[in-house]
Amino acid sequence: MSKRKPYRPKPFESVGGNNLSANLYATMLQSQAYKNLTNGARTLYTFMKLQLYGAKNLTDHPNTDFVFNWGMASKTYGIYTNKKQFRIDRDRLVEYGFIEVVECGKNTRTKNIYRFSDKWQEVR
Repeated sequence: MSKRKPYRPKPFESVGGNNLSANLYATMLQSQAYKNLTNGARTLYTFMKLQLYGAKNLTDHPNTDFVFNWGMASKTYGIYTNKKQFRIDRDRLVEYGFIEVVECGKNTRTKNIYRFSDKWQEVR
């Protein structure tokens, strides 16, 4: 029986080092970018990570891409009743470098595709 290799955090999850956490690492939680987020944006980020790891992979996209919209947040996860507040929190995650918009489906009436980013490490 082979020994299991330790889990290595992805670049958007942690700066590195020996962090003890399931998915949110100490370096992220203590970063200035995370401290600048509202509680709603923090919750949204956590559920986006849940969606990434729980969803099937998108065709023609890398494993780091995922779909998340207001309907999913309100109906599946029950975290938003106000669409405007969802958009504010999502935009705040983009502004502070936690996620990127890969494809905006506004003009084509399709779902937005997001990707986690490590740009939050650069926020001072």
